[in-house]
Amino acid sequence: MEIIREGPSVSRPPVLDGKNYSYWKPHMIFFIKTFDGKAWRVIVADYEPPMVIVNGVLVPKLEVDWTDAKEQASVGNARATNAIFNDVDLNVFKLINSCTTVKEA
Repeated sequence: MEIIREGPSVSRPPVLDGKNYSYWKPHMIFFIKTFDGKAWRVIVADYEPPMVIVNGVLVPKLEVDWTDAKEQASVGNARATNAIFNDVDLNVFKLINSCTTVKEA
């Protein structure tokens, strides 16, 4: 009797364990694209938090002063970063847990 093998999930990509990157990456790309288009655009555009110059020093802009577009980009960054954080094993997570942008992760 042949066992029917189950295919991968369309609602959750495979977990990156450090050995399956070439399998994980394309699944993760399409997972993020279908999960949230804004999240994918943040990856492509390389999100940078809004900054302002105060006394000649570049500092993060207060969130209450962000434009709607910057806030939406921040939400996209958070969603994409969260997707990656939740689809890596503990060893990989330890390497990326201090990342603040999805490109860093």
